[in-house]
Amino acid sequence: MKTINLTASRHAVFYSPLIALVSQGFLENEGLKGEYHIPNPGINVYEKISNGEIDFAQSAVSQSWNFIEKNIPSSIKHFALINSFDGFFINSKNKEGFEWEDLYKGPFYYVRGGQPEAMLKYALDKKNIDINKIKLVSKNPLNTKEMYDLFSLGNSGFFHEQGSYPHQLQLDGHGKIVASIGDIIGPVAFSTLCAEEKTIKSDIGKKISDAFKKSKKWVQNSDSMDVAKSVHSYFNDFELDSVSNAIKDYQKLGTWDSDTKISDIEYQKAIEVFQFSNLISKNYSKDDVVLYSED
Repeated sequence: MKTINLTASRHAVFYSPLIALVSQGFLENEGLKGEYHIPNPGINVYEKISNGEIDFAQSAVSQSWNFIEKNIPSSIKHFALINSFDGFFINSKNKEGFEWEDLYKGPFYYVRGGQPEAMLKYALDKKNIDINKIKLVSKNPLNTKEMYDLFSLGNSGFFHEQGSYPHQLQLDGHGKIVASIGDIIGPVAFSTLCAEEKTIKSDIGKKISDAFKKSKKWVQNSDSMDVAKSVHSYFNDFELDSVSNAIKDYQKLGTWDSDTKISDIEYQKAIEVFQFSNLISKNYSKDDVVLYSED
């Protein structure tokens, strides 16, 4: 049985359909042995794919735009939509309620740089909040653990991350979830599976695509606790209940309740978000970065 190595650009419960390919045996049902490699922060999945360490990974179409912007050739394409919504939440220490203007009071611990900040900036603008007017908590970006620890120990402020960090904070009584960025933005091509073009078009690529369709459907439609039990061994830092709560919120959001093909609406919304932050200079065609196994 051929071994297929997979990973993610960020390790989060948000990517449970990817992990369930292994934990729930969907790849094995296609005659493939899957190994999910928990990524280190700052991982470059394109590099891992290009050097043969990884067969396919979670990424985003926006990653390919970066290469096009810099005129760097790449044979890596995106072949399946994982999430059709942003998966970040905001926690608040304030037990009296939440108003968007409160973010100006800070401290606001949010993920800086790349797609997470671009999506946050776009969403905040929809609420008439200018992210550039929010005082930074540090000169250099903090990693998730640093933000999590500072927010947990503090008496005030706000925290921005993917599940299950917000859900563990809420479960521990360290901050209530008060907002979903995905709810504000709506459907968008947030995260995808990517691989070398030759992998996508191979028999193995077809099997991976078929397995992922089944995995995504199972994660969306199963009891959240059953899904949590399936993937929990990859998230030992979180209690089982917090993983289940995150999955339940994502199921309700509908981020996995979509086709694995990227719709034009989802793709153009991602373009709009990145143009809003001046991260891309033009509207790139979906054909530039997307390729399906059956094409």
